[in-house]
Amino acid sequence: MSMSMPHSSPAALIATETLNPPPTHLHIASFIAHVRPEQMNELKHWLQACVHFEIHAEHALGKLVLVTESNNEQQIVQRLDELRAQAGVLNAALVYHEQIALEELAAEEQPL
Repeated sequence: MSMSMPHSSPAALIATETLNPPPTHLHIASFIAHVRPEQMNELKHWLQACVHFEIHAEHALGKLVLVTESNNEQQIVQRLDELRAQAGVLNAALVYHEQIALEELAAEEQPL
């Protein structure tokens, strides 16, 4: 007895857009990082080289407030993990997260 595989039509295939839909929101997040003061300059150099972070505030005793923008929550978590993995970082925590619909942003940019 021969078993044949069901034939799938091109319409039955999953499109790339379904797997990776375009972003619908802008995610803005801020972190606070506690850093060994003697390693603050090294971390700041890494942050400045990394296009994902902006240093919003800093204190010489080893505290940084950072802001990031992304397309989704997963990117925020990945960036937080990257930050925590850097030399001298004692801890880093998410302190703020906001998501704004891209439609709203586009509407705000339209002239009246």
